[in-house]
Amino acid sequence: MAAGTYYLQAKNLQADSEDNFSYREVSVGGSVCSSGEEDLGTALQHIAADSGKGPQQDAGPQHQPEERKEVVEDFVRNFLVSVGLHKTADMFQAEWYELQVTGRLPTHLSQTLPDVHAQNRQLEERLGDLERELLRQREAARMSQEQYVRLKKERDYHRMQHRRILQEKSLLATEADRLRKHFSSYEPLLQTLRKKYQSVTREKMLASLERDRALSEVECLQSTLHSVQQKPSYLSPEPSAPVAAMPVKPAPTVIPGEPANPYLQESTLPSSTHLTRTGGLQPVHTFSAHQFATSSVDVHPSKEVMVTASDDHTWKMWTLQSCELLMTGEGHSDWLSHAAFHPSGDLLATTSGDGSVKLWDFTRACCSLTLSEHRQPVWQCSWHWSGQFLASGGMDHCSKLWDIARGLCVSTLRGHSDSVNAVHFLPFSNSLLSASADKTLSLWDIRTGLCVQTYTGHQNSCNDVISDMKGQRVFSCDSLGGLLSWDIRTPQEPVQTWDLSPAALHSVAVDPAGLLLACARGDGVISLLDTSPSVQEWSVSGHEEECVWGVVFSPSADCLVSSSANGSVVIWR
Repeated sequence: MAAGTYYLQAKNLQADSEDNFSYREVSVGGSVCSSGEEDLGTALQHIAADSGKGPQQDAGPQHQPEERKEVVEDFVRNFLVSVGLHKTADMFQAEWYELQVTGRLPTHLSQTLPDVHAQNRQLEERLGDLERELLRQREAARMSQEQYVRLKKERDYHRMQHRRILQEKSLLATEADRLRKHFSSYEPLLQTLRKKYQSVTREKMLASLERDRALSEVECLQSTLHSVQQKPSYLSPEPSAPVAAMPVKPAPTVIPGEPANPYLQESTLPSSTHLTRTGGLQPVHTFSAHQFATSSVDVHPSKEVMVTASDDHTWKMWTLQSCELLMTGEGHSDWLSHAAFHPSGDLLATTSGDGSVKLWDFTRACCSLTLSEHRQPVWQCSWHWSGQFLASGGMDHCSKLWDIARGLCVSTLRGHSDSVNAVHFLPFSNSLLSASADKTLSLWDIRTGLCVQTYTGHQNSCNDVISDMKGQRVFSCDSLGGLLSWDIRTPQEPVQTWDLSPAALHSVAVDPAGLLLACARGDGVISLLDTSPSVQEWSVSGHEEECVWGVVFSPSADCLVSSSANGSVVIWR
């Protein structure tokens, strides 16, 4: 045999098995499922087929396990082990098996233990469980008792607090009733004091007007006395016959030059807080001024007084704080369209549908002058800054300039092709603005009576025109909600345009600071607009959807006054 050559020889090895079971070889693929799917049900079927027995369909009723009683030796062993007598248990075990093997063990000891011992043991176990449960329940009862005591204390505390609160409530209710009765006794006194205050305020305003009238009369008498003293006196031995005084016609008033506008500096303008104040303008007073429509409203330049003009042919003067009636003027034969205070506040100019312009003197409490050269109704008037001239515009397509001292028309400004709805003097200037139904604005020089500039940009009839205190920006509105802002120096096109359609704009007002515009609309709303580059717009309502005819700011910029078609006037602050 060559070196490195090996042979394999088959041998059968007998494996030592301790369980003495016989094993057989299972052929591969003999009873394996060839379907490719292996699961537990298929495996059980194959095993049952191999064993020749099918799966039991019905196992029948299951029997409960029988409880076997404890034998004597188990009882003794358990007892000794439970009490810790391990050596005794070992000795007992040895002797017990010795007697059992030798056959000397009595037969009655190999029987089961009587039930009483097992029951005693079960009762002992149950007794131990009950004792432990009793301890737990005692602990729970102790905790419940403590919680009950704590809750009882809290209940007593809250009950005491509740009784105290009830007593305090009763005391407060009694005190409130006493104070209510006490203050109710002051109500008649307050009403009386309020009436006295209103009457004193009315008397104060009337006294102020009487004082102004008296001062005017004193000045007139002093000037007359001074003129009489300057005339030379001639002595004659015989008294001369009285000679009738010839009426002296006053000389024409010379139009003064334009002074420097004091409002060109920002610091001289009244401060306006309507844009920064929380809530903006709010209505503080609403009252019925006339039975018919209140077409116009104006505020006194220096006093807390306002005047309203109405379709009932009258104008009325009211206090601005309490809205008390001070004076009523009657004299026009038709509706009033506009009312404007003199720059000094001593006179009032009113325009009417009867074609006349009337001047009312507060010092004499009467109509001092009637100007009636317009052939048709007069819509509006405006005072010159000097107070010596008055401009008016009417439906006869022209504007007129009046000399107040002589009571004559010194110039008639013609150029519009339709009704002149509004006129406005620029502050501290000899220039007059007019707005017409022909959709144009005109700038006039009253010294020459010529039109200096025409502003075109409106698509509908122009209803009102106004300027700021600096006289640099002009604002105009029309009958279809168009509002335009103009620079007086560049009239080619408007600087700003607002569209408030479809409601008509009847009047426009600018606050003295030139920051806020107020527009009277035909739908009962007043539109407020910020004139700064960041334009803001909001509206306020207070006329119950009635047409708003007039709006005006007070000279101190602290309030806005509006009038409407139902005769009501609203003061906004």
